[in-house]
Amino acid sequence: MKKYIYLLAISAFAIFGCVPTSQNEDTTFEYAGNKVKVTIPSDPIPADGGSLRVVVNNAKDLTYDISLPETASWLSMARQDSVLTFTAQANPSTDHRYASIGVIDTEKNIAITRFDVMQDGVADDTPPVINYRFNVSPTEFNVAATDENVVINVSAENVEWTAASDNADFKLSQESGNTNAQITVSFPANTDTESEKTAVITVATASENVSVKSYAVTITQGKAEKTDGTPVKPAPGTVLAEWEFEESQVDLLRMGGIEGEVTAEQDDAVGNEGDPYFPSNISGNGKLEYFNGSDKSSVPTKKRKRRVGERGEPCIYCVFENDYFIWSATTTAPLAAGTKLQLNFAIRPNNAGVMKYWKAEYLDGEEWKELETITLEFNSNGAGTAEDPKQFNKLVKETVTLTKDTPKAAFRFTATPNAACGDGSLVTAISSSHVLRFAGKWSAASEENKYLQVSEKI
Repeated sequence: MKKYIYLLAISAFAIFGCVPTSQNEDTTFEYAGNKVKVTIPSDPIPADGGSLRVVVNNAKDLTYDISLPETASWLSMARQDSVLTFTAQANPSTDHRYASIGVIDTEKNIAITRFDVMQDGVADDTPPVINYRFNVSPTEFNVAATDENVVINVSAENVEWTAASDNADFKLSQESGNTNAQITVSFPANTDTESEKTAVITVATASENVSVKSYAVTITQGKAEKTDGTPVKPAPGTVLAEWEFEESQVDLLRMGGIEGEVTAEQDDAVGNEGDPYFPSNISGNGKLEYFNGSDKSSVPTKKRKRRVGERGEPCIYCVFENDYFIWSATTTAPLAAGTKLQLNFAIRPNNAGVMKYWKAEYLDGEEWKELETITLEFNSNGAGTAEDPKQFNKLVKETVTLTKDTPKAAFRFTATPNAACGDGSLVTAISSSHVLRFAGKWSAASEENKYLQVSEKI
């Protein structure tokens, strides 16, 4: 048993010796087996040289020796009884240096404890090198009529910059900064079949320390496709709408849909179409919408809210029976019968009280047709995601084939009167802690994006 304790103690002090740090006060190391205590001063030896006094308190008259490393030729030691005096030569380097000193049990020939003797480095008066960088990319975008955003990368170091758009319809997520940034430019889909839309985004700096002080980023949005209203069947693999829920998308999601939280009046109503929504922020013309299935005006306002989480994930608080959410995507024409659609997304409950069973449906013509019910899970034993071991991402993939011409691609999920996620008990009360999160790539690496697309296989 003692041998194990010795090894553990030596290992611990070896770790300390590898990472020397300044000490705030005198420090005592104690070797438990023989009550050897080593007390060293708080301050290191100055860079121009000097001495350090260390006291070894040997309560059991242990026979010991002191070991200096061979690499510490700059350090000498004098010993008188329990007092060790270490003298260091001047340190010519700007880096501090240290020596790991061993207290050796001469009978057992093992190191019973270690401590560091440190010396400061000389002050470095060399002025720091300041690097300046300013670059913007890409400088040209050609996007489809249905696209609604692009991302401009700003690379900047020690440079202040500003950004401006010459077209009011093209809005910037950030108009100034002094470091690297991603500017998301958001704009409406182009419904004009006769002309393109253009915008020039100017990103500039007044810094005299860079050669190129201004970049013009041109965005050209194509004309809308002409249609006579005849239903179309998009090519297999066509992504009708795509979302990405991550930290870099927080501002974009808020601009397009939820600005913080919805109002109490909006959350009171039964069925709240037209309220803020979460738009497809990668491509296409899509919406993620949430609807009340019952009047919640009697529920405290703080318990019912919709918001964007700090990592960009849409969150719905106070979900209850008959509440539902809809994923949808619209195209320039109705979808023809025979079109095969696929929806892919991840959803996660934050605790065991969230509604467990959800009825899944899809729009076929003007009729909602039922799919297999999805079931959410919550593990109180802690075997969920890396971010929260109790929470599970439910990866949902629904694939359907339309039997009728349909105005848009749409899937609906309704909370049914059923058990909660935890022990199966019935949900009888609404709690503000009941939260559904639409997980993004930060928590589901294998399912990075949420999308609604025409399936590869027809």
